[in-house]
Amino acid sequence: MTANRAACAWIGIVLALMLLPVAAVGLNAFATDWAGSLLPLGFTLDWARKVLADPRFLQAFGNSMLLGLGATALSAAVCVPAILVAHTTAPRLDRLFAGLVILPYAVPGIVMALGLLKLYAGEFGLVLTGTPWLLVYAYVPLAASLYYVPVKNALRGLNTQELMEAGALLGIGDVRLLWRVILPSVRQSVVIGVILNFTLVVSEFVYANLLVGGQFPTLQIFMFVLRGGSGHLQSVLILVYFGLVLVATTAVGLLAGAEQGKDP
Repeated sequence: MTANRAACAWIGIVLALMLLPVAAVGLNAFATDWAGSLLPLGFTLDWARKVLADPRFLQAFGNSMLLGLGATALSAAVCVPAILVAHTTAPRLDRLFAGLVILPYAVPGIVMALGLLKLYAGEFGLVLTGTPWLLVYAYVPLAASLYYVPVKNALRGLNTQELMEAGALLGIGDVRLLWRVILPSVRQSVVIGVILNFTLVVSEFVYANLLVGGQFPTLQIFMFVLRGGSGHLQSVLILVYFGLVLVATTAVGLLAGAEQGKDP
């Protein structure tokens, strides 16, 4: 019992340290004045009203949602099938894929951004400069590792070779076997990848600022615009970001749980 209490106390301390900055941001978002005192002198909703009524915020919020959903859907459609096929049918490709997924993080962001601008500036016949499509295509390579690690770990727990051989004996095609058997077995890992990628897209600033900037403002760019103003407004915007991520992750988790509950 003593060990359990000590473990619970330690976990409580860690959670408190993690939640303390979030609580401080939340208090600052609604504080009338917070300087020279332990707690705010009063609370108001004026800061939240100013941010939520700002047309720039509404535009940035809509852009971030559109970008997050679009980039997450495209990255899942590209990366997950590639990981499954490489693991089950092409071991050499799988080893190459394992090296490529870390490339976007090994190369500085400014180098990747300049390369993308060069690639989509029209020299190769495709002009996407200043459009959200450029950001979507930029986030797909970043998403690869966030899918590869959880999905690959789940696949290692399955005997995919025996499943493929059993499917061949039963006359089931590889594509159908991957879709109906192997993909549902790693669904929770795919959900983790979706959540991580959506969070990455709505919180990313470097690519958004360098590739499109003010032509397609996101929440992070709008937060950067407010950097020289009131800290209360920035705190409100950070709370909106936290809420957006929380709602999105909860919705994805509930949908995944509901789908799993339908399985026989």
